[in-house]
Amino acid sequence: MFVIFTLAFGGMTARLFVLQIVEHPAYALYAVSQRDTEVVLPARRGAILDRNGEPLAISIDLQTIFTDPAHVENPHRTAEKLAPILGIEASALEGKLVGTWPGDRHEYLARQVEPKVARRVRALDLPGIYLKREPKRYYPGGRLASHLLGFTNIDGVGLEGIEAQYEDVLQGKAGSMELEQDPAGRPLPQADFLYERPKPGRSLLLTIDKELQYFTQLTLADAAQRYHAESGVAIVMRPRNGEILALANVPDFDPNRAGKFSDDDRRNRALTDVYEPGSAYKIVATSGALEAGVVTPRTTFTVPDTFPYSDRVFHDSHPHPTEKMTVTEIIEESSNVGTIQIGLKLGAARLDRIVRRFGFGSETGLDFPGEVGGIVLDRKDWTGPTIATIPIGQGIAVTPLQMAAAYSTIANKGVWVEPKVLASTVGARGQPLTASKPTRRRVVSKRTARKMADILTGVVETGTGIEAQIPGYLTAGKTGTAQKPLPGGGYGNSYVGSFAGFAPANRPEVVVIVVLDNPSPIWGGATAAPTFRTITQFALRHLGISPTGNAERAAREIEAEQAAETATYD
Repeated sequence: MFVIFTLAFGGMTARLFVLQIVEHPAYALYAVSQRDTEVVLPARRGAILDRNGEPLAISIDLQTIFTDPAHVENPHRTAEKLAPILGIEASALEGKLVGTWPGDRHEYLARQVEPKVARRVRALDLPGIYLKREPKRYYPGGRLASHLLGFTNIDGVGLEGIEAQYEDVLQGKAGSMELEQDPAGRPLPQADFLYERPKPGRSLLLTIDKELQYFTQLTLADAAQRYHAESGVAIVMRPRNGEILALANVPDFDPNRAGKFSDDDRRNRALTDVYEPGSAYKIVATSGALEAGVVTPRTTFTVPDTFPYSDRVFHDSHPHPTEKMTVTEIIEESSNVGTIQIGLKLGAARLDRIVRRFGFGSETGLDFPGEVGGIVLDRKDWTGPTIATIPIGQGIAVTPLQMAAAYSTIANKGVWVEPKVLASTVGARGQPLTASKPTRRRVVSKRTARKMADILTGVVETGTGIEAQIPGYLTAGKTGTAQKPLPGGGYGNSYVGSFAGFAPANRPEVVVIVVLDNPSPIWGGATAAPTFRTITQFALRHLGISPTGNAERAAREIEAEQAAETATYD
């Protein structure tokens, strides 16, 4: 018996030595994992507001339902009670109630549910079933400015648009609470308790005007439907400071249900898609030639309706006998041959320089995910016909935003201003923190910009842009109708119709561009120009810009048109 007890106590002593000395660290960690709990306290995500403080994206508190499998008394019966309320198969719920791995103390059952669902679950008072508040991103305007705003995932992390670009500003810093609990999950009162308060994210104040954005989207969608366009883009911006007041795309999407829309629907074509701009691009070579002094608005060219150059024959916009045309008439009538002659007079080196001074070939600096810089050939890669194609907007690819910035340059007396959509951030106490000032650079002189603006005013008054005329306001702009290049080279039977311009022409307040992909009819003057007129007219009224013509007559004309458009707007 003595030997037996000696061996037994010796074995127990050895086992205790292993447990308390050799394996002590592992068991200590296991005990801590059972006893210590860290609760993450999510930070409230900053809101996104329009220029007037109207909410575009906010976070609202909803209830998330989760379980601690250790506290669930009857997983099968609990699953049967919850399944019809949560709309989840009982078998799937039961698996979570049991726990997916040993020691599992937390399993999500349903996240960010509607209040009525949360109330029904709470009323059941089931052991091991808990609810906690969790913020959900909500976009009160639905599709409003969706391509700009982007969206977040279920954890509140920005995935696209402004939500992704300014994630570090919006997300804030999560807090935490560390405590010790007994096996039933109750906090131990004498134990250590650590608490770190969450720091909310900063809000963003955008340059977007909510009302103008809504009207622009509505008008663009109507134009795309009316002219059977595959897609469309419209941008409204202030030329003097680069502020984007509205940016619309068709098709669009609802960021509250972003997962139900395709990548194509969510693509911000204004910044990510490039196209050959066609005649709307003629302001670049013409501005360069005026700046270089090689032409004036009255310089005359002999213009045939066909023009062989290098290995190509270029055709004018319409057949006509050879005629004398001034630079002003060339742009007003959108003569391809005349514009090519202006480009040849400017020369390759100066043409390449003015293209890049306008910002083509590089990103605008909007600081937005996915923006592209367009396609501009390096000077060394030019071929024989390149100097003839670039002046008429072929052999070069641009984004609608780049074109809007180029027309803003003319409207802003020759100074290019970096486009921007962020006006300021808002701190936790509501104090605004102004964003950095946009980059500026002079592209052409004030004199050249004024000449170009006068020519573009003639385009609207008597040229190809007469559909862009706005009663009471002097308007400047240019039409564009460009064939879409084929992937293998050459051109097909699809077109891009566009119109870009500004108003009032003598003291520009807004620049607007409309681009329609493959409209019917194909002409920018017949599709994009009237769309431009509708958007610009509303923008001028909304911003309180006074008419430039006869005030009384203009007021009557505007009042009549406003009454006609109110039904459509509503």
